[in-house]
Amino acid sequence: MKLKPLQRLLEKVKPKRVLLFLHHNADPDALFSARVLAKLLRKIKPGLKVQIVAVEGPSALSRLLMDRVPVQLEESPKLEKAGAVFLVDTSTLEQLGEWKKPLEEAGKPLAIIDHHMVHPDTEKRASLLLVDPESRSTAEIVYRLCREAKLKLDRKDALGLLFALIHETRGFRYASAETFKVASELASLGARPEEAFQLSAEPPSRSEKIARIKAASRAELHEAGEWLIAVSHVGSFQASAARALLSLGFDLAIVGGEAEGEIRVSLRSTPAFQEKTGIHLGRDIAMKVGEKFGGMGGGHASSAGINCRGELEEVLNECLRLVKSLLNVDE
Repeated sequence: MKLKPLQRLLEKVKPKRVLLFLHHNADPDALFSARVLAKLLRKIKPGLKVQIVAVEGPSALSRLLMDRVPVQLEESPKLEKAGAVFLVDTSTLEQLGEWKKPLEEAGKPLAIIDHHMVHPDTEKRASLLLVDPESRSTAEIVYRLCREAKLKLDRKDALGLLFALIHETRGFRYASAETFKVASELASLGARPEEAFQLSAEPPSRSEKIARIKAASRAELHEAGEWLIAVSHVGSFQASAARALLSLGFDLAIVGGEAEGEIRVSLRSTPAFQEKTGIHLGRDIAMKVGEKFGGMGGGHASSAGINCRGELEEVLNECLRLVKSLLNVDE
């Protein structure tokens, strides 16, 4: 990885303070990657003060896992006192909610560490890109940086990263050979897989279950050749609802919601859909729709998200229209 560019960036940081920003509803990949990254940054630059900012707080699962692997979060960060800002597992500034505008105006050096395809507008603002879309998780990128820096990780560091791997790959269903290699090395550091799986298997909350059920009851079925596409809407847990729709038999799920004037859409597809169609949800759908509706979008080939403004129905229809056009299916 790019340890030397990271070292060069930190050498220029004055004052000796950096902020690590995590996307809204920070999942285990964002949270525990940031925890270990903070440790790495302090090793590279002794005396550096590193604060982690979880925009709108961690997810419910992240909060549960923090009982076993604590992560200190900064509730009142002072942006003006930071010498640089890192986006961890965060590919667009739109994912930072109310912090988007202050970060744009602050003009601080911006570093991005992520495994998602970064939005071009965010990429232009970045002073450093440590981005690898081939990695299945941000945790893998951070771990490789630590390995390159010869940073000694303790058992809790390793367990947190293993939580991240399990969550981001859906229990290793979407893991690569590198993912398994990293998991093996984390286990050798004391992270017990059986413990990590047990703790990560916390059942969804009542609210999340209700969101999944509502998404299923509201789902519109669209047939596009051999593919079954679901379009639905819920007030929260859009990503969880989209995954639930795939488990019902849909090949692609588009689930949106609106809160405080902002629209959020989660797109999920099966591996078979992505492999046979070649459609990259982050690049081909989310980025284009986000830009059209005054926001941003991005993500993986089979997992993407959009944050934008406008009318929810119009945004969902545009997602569906783009998918159908790429499939050469008439409206």
